[in-house]
Amino acid sequence: MSGIRVGAREYENMVSFVGIVYGDIFATGHKPWHPHPENPGRVRRILKSIIRYGLKNKVKWFRPVKAEKQDLYSIHAKGYVDYIEKLSQKAPAEVDPDTYVSKDSFETSLYAFGSSIYYGVKAIEDKAIYFVISRPPGHHVGKGGKALNAPAQGFCLFNNVAGAAKRLIDMGVEGILILDFDAHHGNGTQEIFYDTPKALFISIHQEPKTLFPYNSGYPEEIGAGKGEGYNINFPLPPLSGDDCYNVILETIDKIAESYDPEIVLVSAGFDGYKADGLTELFASANTFYRIGSWIRSLGKPSLIVLEGGYGAGLERGFAGFLSGLIGIDNPVKENETKTLSKVYGNAMKYVNKTISLINKYWKIK
Repeated sequence: MSGIRVGAREYENMVSFVGIVYGDIFATGHKPWHPHPENPGRVRRILKSIIRYGLKNKVKWFRPVKAEKQDLYSIHAKGYVDYIEKLSQKAPAEVDPDTYVSKDSFETSLYAFGSSIYYGVKAIEDKAIYFVISRPPGHHVGKGGKALNAPAQGFCLFNNVAGAAKRLIDMGVEGILILDFDAHHGNGTQEIFYDTPKALFISIHQEPKTLFPYNSGYPEEIGAGKGEGYNINFPLPPLSGDDCYNVILETIDKIAESYDPEIVLVSAGFDGYKADGLTELFASANTFYRIGSWIRSLGKPSLIVLEGGYGAGLERGFAGFLSGLIGIDNPVKENETKTLSKVYGNAMKYVNKTISLINKYWKIK
């Protein structure tokens, strides 16, 4: 991948350390009472991967921080917050057929949200990269719950990354880049920041017509008002492999160079990994390694928060990504996935469409 700053070469001294934020509440709280892909086993798979690939002692470990209820009001309507709290009190309950609430869901969510806003600030103070391994995920939740006419909330209760961004905005931080590489479009985050230039949102995801949330995530959605040009979508057709991600990452690198963010926030979903079970993208661990390496190469304070991932991506994709963040060789040995020519052609149509719409705002060509 020519042209991409991979591996933190000249920027290595600008990132002081990589920290993992984790607490047992994320592996015990917010439990479904029926079979459900978003369950505590997800983070347990990640922890096993960290051990398996010898990464435990290559990062620093930190405890989660609990938010106050009023912290949620920074991005969510009070009525929505109260609604989720009451559902948790009378659980088991459901927000919608996809999104469950257990008796400890609200408590668990406060730790996920609090850790995100706290370690977002700490990333700047420490010039570090923090990765919050938390659940439930959050990027599908808008200001009042369901975002952009989506049929459901996609397993999410509160938008952790958006909360971190809002805290930084309120502190006067300028230049917040939000990258979302979950296979599902981050419709909640898009909704929250769509009309503001205070955060640049970039999402790589499976094309919406083939995957939840269905109603958003197309190239034409570039922001509105003062936020025009600050919302960028890179949809990919099913079976898109590493070669498609490579082209998008090269483009994002040019955007980031033009934008020059003060901090990078990441919604990290590992469901773009091949054979995830809920999605149809075809990335190998090599793609996640490259994304992690690229984030490190920017030399910027960074906050990464776990979103989706329901299969082997939580082990192999995660290990590749974390190794890239750390700045070591990828311990996950896999062949590159090559996209079928017809699928690749359709993917490039999307990429070129996005570039044509945002090129006047950012120096890409």
